[in-house]
Amino acid sequence: MNSSGTIEPGWVPVPSPHVCAAFLDDEAVLYDVRTARPVLLNTTAAAVWATIDGVLTVAQISSVLADRYATDPGTVAPDVEHAIDRFGALGLLAGQGASPPD
Repeated sequence: MNSSGTIEPGWVPVPSPHVCAAFLDDEAVLYDVRTARPVLLNTTAAAVWATIDGVLTVAQISSVLADRYATDPGTVAPDVEHAIDRFGALGLLAGQGASPPD
């Protein structure tokens, strides 16, 4: 992510250690233990979350998902970037987003 808050293709998102995930069919539920808040993910967001490993860049995540769904990385990139942006805004990524409540 750059200083203006936009997602850069070379940025490596890292899941926060305080977030647990449970996958149910093609969806997922994330649970933030700091805020005691569950987050339900649809199929697209669950696929993105499952690919965030702290090693792959945003562009590589788009490529992995494009291969999985037999489409062009440019087609999935906007959805990947949007999902990662939301994860950050919700404080689900290390060093990103909301602070824990007092």
